[in-house]
Amino acid sequence: MTVPPRFFLLLLPLLLTTCSARDSATADDGRQQLIGLRADDLRLCAGVPNLTARSAGGEFWTYDRTPPAAGVSAPVPVIGGSLSVSAGSSCRVTFQLVDNKVTRIGYSASSDLPMSQNSACAPVVQGCMRLVTEGSVTPE
Repeated sequence: MTVPPRFFLLLLPLLLTTCSARDSATADDGRQQLIGLRADDLRLCAGVPNLTARSAGGEFWTYDRTPPAAGVSAPVPVIGGSLSVSAGSSCRVTFQLVDNKVTRIGYSASSDLPMSQNSACAPVVQGCMRLVTEGSVTPE
């Protein structure tokens, strides 16, 4: 028995939503796991920030990420048109550092998929979380 191709097209939105929800959870986990990370370790795992600022509250490093949209457009013979599924999102991650250590992490994100508000933020924190998990760096 063969599965019709349109079956996979119907599953595609579910798969995109599932992946986005996983990435959003990763970003949310980063808010707790990266507190105490040293500035040098943050620069090592997240790279050089797009923006930096200082205030009485400390130093702020901001990373902007707009990953390419994932999308599919394919003809669906039953309805004679096409089905288009895309996931577009962007994220701004701001780390607050006091005494050269991360004290807070803020996300400003937008997403076209439900349950994935911070999914575009995951790439910024994933590398740092991997180093923490491996024990290469230790938040204090």
